[in-house]
Amino acid sequence: MFLIAPVDNNRWAYTMHGLEKPMDHVSAGGLMAGSVATLAILWVSLQTMGFLGNTHTIGAYKLPISLQNYLASYTGILSGLPMTNYPYEGGVVDTGRTHNRRYPHIDEAVLNNSISFAQSLVDRMSTLERNIANAGVELMAHTPAGKQFLDSYPSEDAFERGLDAIVAMKASSYLLHQSCHRFGLDKDDCARFISTLSLEGTPLNSACPSSRHKGCNSLAKYRNIDGSCNNVQNPSWGSAMTAYTRILFPQYFDGIQEPRRMGHTRKPLPGARSISVAVSTPNDQSDVSRTLTVMQWGQFVANDISYTPMRKMVSTGKPISCCRSDGNTLSPRYVHPDCSVIMVPDRDPIYGQHYVRCMNYVRSLPVLKAECTFGPAEQMNQASHFLDGSAIYGSTLKKSRQLREFEGGRLRVHKMNNHEFLPIGEDEISSACAKNCYNSGDYRVNTHPQLAVIHTIWHREHNRIADKLAELNPNWSDETLFQEARRIVIAEIQHITYKEWLPILLGKRYTRAVGLVVGNSYSRNYNSEDDPAISNEVATAALRFLTSLMQGKISLTDDKRQMNKTVSLSEYFFKPIIIESDEVFDGLLRGMATQTSQKMDVSIIEDVTSKLFAASQDSLGLDAISLDIQRGRDHGLPGYNHYRKYCGLPTANTFDDFLDYIPMEMMKKLRALYAHPDDVDLIIGGMAERPVDDGLLGPTFRCLIFEQFSRTRRTDRYFYDSAYQPHPFTPEQLAQIRNVTLARIFCDNGNNITQMQPNVFLRPQAENELRSCTMFEAIPSVDLFAWAERAKAYR
Repeated sequence: MFLIAPVDNNRWAYTMHGLEKPMDHVSAGGLMAGSVATLAILWVSLQTMGFLGNTHTIGAYKLPISLQNYLASYTGILSGLPMTNYPYEGGVVDTGRTHNRRYPHIDEAVLNNSISFAQSLVDRMSTLERNIANAGVELMAHTPAGKQFLDSYPSEDAFERGLDAIVAMKASSYLLHQSCHRFGLDKDDCARFISTLSLEGTPLNSACPSSRHKGCNSLAKYRNIDGSCNNVQNPSWGSAMTAYTRILFPQYFDGIQEPRRMGHTRKPLPGARSISVAVSTPNDQSDVSRTLTVMQWGQFVANDISYTPMRKMVSTGKPISCCRSDGNTLSPRYVHPDCSVIMVPDRDPIYGQHYVRCMNYVRSLPVLKAECTFGPAEQMNQASHFLDGSAIYGSTLKKSRQLREFEGGRLRVHKMNNHEFLPIGEDEISSACAKNCYNSGDYRVNTHPQLAVIHTIWHREHNRIADKLAELNPNWSDETLFQEARRIVIAEIQHITYKEWLPILLGKRYTRAVGLVVGNSYSRNYNSEDDPAISNEVATAALRFLTSLMQGKISLTDDKRQMNKTVSLSEYFFKPIIIESDEVFDGLLRGMATQTSQKMDVSIIEDVTSKLFAASQDSLGLDAISLDIQRGRDHGLPGYNHYRKYCGLPTANTFDDFLDYIPMEMMKKLRALYAHPDDVDLIIGGMAERPVDDGLLGPTFRCLIFEQFSRTRRTDRYFYDSAYQPHPFTPEQLAQIRNVTLARIFCDNGNNITQMQPNVFLRPQAENELRSCTMFEAIPSVDLFAWAERAKAYR
């Protein structure tokens, strides 16, 4: 028997004000039909009649970007794109059509009243949160749920921005329930209508992303730490603490913010833990040739471009506990509205015997979207959206300054056994570690030892480059040395990602066919009109496939690639200090380049399906797959079937239609779990697909990840090979950057790495044999003489 407990998180608030909140059981997958022209006419009418405030310029009548994309998708503008090969490279694709019907009259006074009402709800939260605190309901830092909070830690700046978005979100819910129902608009129609209403002219106007960045130096040589001003016309685009973009319009239970929980046939969706147990059966199968470096580099890149923070108590800023400390459910009066707990079935094969019935899940922090409108909730990316080394340097000036030594362009270090390690952390995050936590550009550095090693070698690489540049250019200031070293490191990360990692992930043939490979000359495909934001679908679902590749027993290998010992992943969550042992640091590096990953499928190791963030190998933790499923629903992601259609695959009308890319055994499991093909969660359907061609992924995740990294490259004005940078690398410098490989980074920054195979993403084998790190023809290096001021005389 499955325990399914839908929670209506806002009902208490409406009850406080004597309002009736209708229960809406319309399918979250219901699609709209009719003419899109109504939306365009409506927008111009609202503007010209002054319903949205005074307008004084032609620009005031311009359709919002999301509506332009929506209109374009139904006027044939996009019909020439080869959708069967790869997706539309634009913004949100709206999967519904609006009916030709009358809309409510919502003037400025109504908008302002909705915000006042929403602010009063947020203010009243302090009473509820005080009651929760008085009852002793508290999240302890040393528990798995406490570590989960620290792994999704919201910075103070992010938290403040999130509060503004929570007000806008509740105001949008108010508009939906007070204005739309009387006009016969269902929740999906209304959500689309509300998303055209601007926040400009309301009390939230000053919180709009565009108001935070005024004026950019278009000739600046170095990118801003927070990603702002990369796009001069839209300075906030791609900057830290802004919203993820979307490929498809969100499907929330209420149209605005409540997690998706009803299916196509209006039956409740199966519980996240029930799905995880059913599909993720033990199946220890390793890949034939791809190493754990594929997984670990992928995690590093994913963390660099995406970071979804968790909500916390609005009045105190303390973390939220959604379950009792013994694993049972809380009394309803003490359940915080931002909880979306994962119910554990009575007969769960692992948690059931320990009487655990509740798994902590706190909802993701929202933020105002770039267009600054009312409408459905959008989740925050706390990192910058660019592949810009923010995992090393941070995404705020405050974090960057914490990490800098301010001498010789170097980053601060902690020394042990004559080796440099990351500096020791001294903030709240550090409480998660058994001994010492490290401080890096990304809070998640301490999650497990392999990730800490990757961060450390890039920290060392920055300092190695800074020292060499100081030697070549003794007159350079600390700031110049830091910025030039940072610029080179970012270029190396980008080159390795696009030259080595993506072809392994997507397949070499596909990467070449879609033009994602890096060439030998400057690129000229920068597009300032495209939004660089990471898509919610990629951050929340597609990149989560990396969990499938993880190994529970991590090999420590010697210089001859013999395995000396193994360490259990579940034993070392938030225990990064183990890497300070010589045999462990180099053993992990060599092990990453030797041990193959698990095969790509939905069978996940128990270290992350029942022991995630556990205190020890023998204790219980969380389930990463359940959390990922719940997060997708929390973010309002439509089901897998909708993304099949977006990526050019046939829409599945029956579960048998999944057999084109999903194995029979897995299809039968999906049919037993879900009531309709439209109900299947994106992360489950995407991971269940068979890999295609010579890549790791099935067609849907391959399509989504290609779209993302193609857009990430062409929207980055500072991408390393772009001719449109204010100060492009010289041809000599660019040629040197193209020499870098991750093998060279391992060689140069390990404790005592003496040999490595040229391609560390593939195990040592014929045509990829181990080579001495001093064999520069086999493992080339970046000659920094190209950055010497005196070298200009030879150019």
